Amino acid sequence: MKMNKSVNRAASLGLALAAIPFSSQLLAEHLGEADSLLETMVITATRDENTLAKTAASVGILSEQLIQEVNPGHATELLNRIPGVNVVQLGSSGEGAAAAIRQPISYGPVYLYLENGVPTRSAGFFNHNALYGMNVSNANGIEVIKGPGSALYGSDAIGAVINLLSGRPPVEDELSLGAEVGAYGWRRAQLRAAKVINNHGFTARLDVSEYDGWRDHTESERQSFTGSWNVDINESLSVNTVFSASDLSYDTGGSGLQYDDYKNTPEQAGNLIAYRKASAYRISSAIEKLFDNSTLTITPFARSNDLDYMANWTLNSGRASCPSWKPNCDKPTLDSQDAHINESGHDSLGLLVKYRYNISPDSFIISGVDVDYSEGKVQQTYIARTDNDAGIYWLDYQTAGSLYDFDVDFVSMSPYIHSETQITDKLRISAGLRYDHIRYDYDNLLGTDLDSELHKRLADQSVQMNHLSPKLSAIYQFSNTINGYAAYRHAFRIPSATQLFRSGQNEDSSKLDPVKADSFELGLRGNISPRIAFDSALYYMTKDDDILTVTDDVTGGRRNVNAGETVHYGFEQGIDVQISDTMDIYLAYTRSEHKYKTWQDRSGDYSGNHMPNAPKDFSNVRFNYRPQLLNGGRIELEWVHQGCHWIDEKNHADDNADDRDTYAGHDLLNLRVDYWASSQLNLYTRVLNLSDEQYAETTSKWGPQYVPGRPRSVFAGFRYEF
Repeated sequence: MKMNKSVNRAASLGLALAAIPFSSQLLAEHLGEADSLLETMVITATRDENTLAKTAASVGILSEQLIQEVNPGHATELLNRIPGVNVVQLGSSGEGAAAAIRQPISYGPVYLYLENGVPTRSAGFFNHNALYGMNVSNANGIEVIKGPGSALYGSDAIGAVINLLSGRPPVEDELSLGAEVGAYGWRRAQLRAAKVINNHGFTARLDVSEYDGWRDHTESERQSFTGSWNVDINESLSVNTVFSASDLSYDTGGSGLQYDDYKNTPEQAGNLIAYRKASAYRISSAIEKLFDNSTLTITPFARSNDLDYMANWTLNSGRASCPSWKPNCDKPTLDSQDAHINESGHDSLGLLVKYRYNISPDSFIISGVDVDYSEGKVQQTYIARTDNDAGIYWLDYQTAGSLYDFDVDFVSMSPYIHSETQITDKLRISAGLRYDHIRYDYDNLLGTDLDSELHKRLADQSVQMNHLSPKLSAIYQFSNTINGYAAYRHAFRIPSATQLFRSGQNEDSSKLDPVKADSFELGLRGNISPRIAFDSALYYMTKDDDILTVTDDVTGGRRNVNAGETVHYGFEQGIDVQISDTMDIYLAYTRSEHKYKTWQDRSGDYSGNHMPNAPKDFSNVRFNYRPQLLNGGRIELEWVHQGCHWIDEKNHADDNADDRDTYAGHDLLNLRVDYWASSQLNLYTRVLNLSDEQYAETTSKWGPQYVPGRPRSVFAGFRYEF
């Protein structure tokens, strides 16, 4: 890699700054703690502070108070409280995650993860596990913009933009220590500290955990830290610095099981050899200058992401067989031809420049440019199964040669503009446009090989892409407490570096265009009364030029092409009812459809079929009770529902009870209780999967396989505030 690694690491260990100014008002849980829903403050939707009343998008907001009360062991415990958001935990309560937000449960680059407005990874090196590189349990807040966000943020913002707010400037001194223990060897320690000295503010938040795992070969360790330094140089100039670091290591034996194993012995490991190690370091510095009618924010940033893993999803039986799409082939082949160890990462330097000009008290223009330079590497080593066990799960292996070794330099330069105008007392319109210029420079370190049947390697080359992303919306104020909006938003996602240059059996893998999406959305939200708030959204989205693998009619080889079209539509509803001063109930409900419109790849024509791993509905219902005897604590009972979905693209279902082409869904109950033993000591417990339901986190068509979810698990802990 060209960038000096030691210099970049040193920069990553420095202090960093939030990319956007923070609201002086505490962020409220969506439909929750603000005086009225429309007064809730939102940052991510415009890259600047605004009220929900002036935001033409469906936004889920989780407050710092809520995050501290839930104190999640995994991000799913928080994010799934938002209507339209379904994040699944991977690896049988492991550290991984995959999201289903206006998309099926997806492992592809259709979601954009930010920390204080700065992407946590470069767009050229997407990873669906981005959440494990973020200190979620110690965040100041979380915002989720559902649907496209490319007009402001660029590639990957198709299903949603997830923004973690961290390193908020402190308003007072703070010091607290916490510890908890739980089922299956869960152990965690936490620190929260803040210090205010004149015009300087410092914060530090640490979360360290270990877990033995409820399944064999699923042990994990994780450390996450966030530190910040804020200084107000004068009344018009401030600098806020935030540093984030995460490091984790875990065994990924919690892979999918065959149906009978899943039902009868779910605690057994799948493959005994898989593992994953990941680290993420981020630094950014936002310098904010206030003028009479405008604000200029300049945010340089640096980040480093490293990832080593054994690709457990490629570990089929390791035996010769026919592929599922060609059951009667003449020459069976090894079904794990792509089994490998991966060592990859990327280091980045970038700059976000944003300028806001206030035309009037109710109208403004925001313009800026984002610059990202990243140097990435990919090294992959083939592995072969060596054990003689007759089962399908790998017990041992040996390395068997290099598959890929290449470097990729990624450069993007993206100017954008966003404008909002109050046309009348009731009507507000907004529009935005972003232009992305992207370049990959690929350097093959192993030599060109275009003849290999299994792992072609391309010659050195450069790939350029350009894309324009518009959006247009209107908000109408029906009353002081209720408004509605209509929005059109365009989104795209570029092919990742591995999709372009890790060809496998495919020819011409580098000749791909961005995948494009167009979304239309209607929303209605507000307060029916001071005690009842609601938020409704109806959306329709089409995705074009999706990437398929087809068989070339002339050469007979495999090619990646932009030929897929899918359609996605649904309804999202949130209702918050304050029953009394001590009781409230919250409902988040989502109903959606995800279908192939045009989809014919080398394994078949699935046009018109439902997409797999796309639950028809999911719900989250919570009842909260804060009795006086808990001294400010609460009791929360939560019901989490996930509906049925197809397991593969074929949609072949029988009427018999043993049909395994679909997953029937599941219903889980969670209980949380906390009690203030004194003004400083909080005691708490949570019980996940209270009814001990047997369920699958995810499913896969290969087998099919089912990844069993965690059985009933009890956790207990304390937090002491000095």
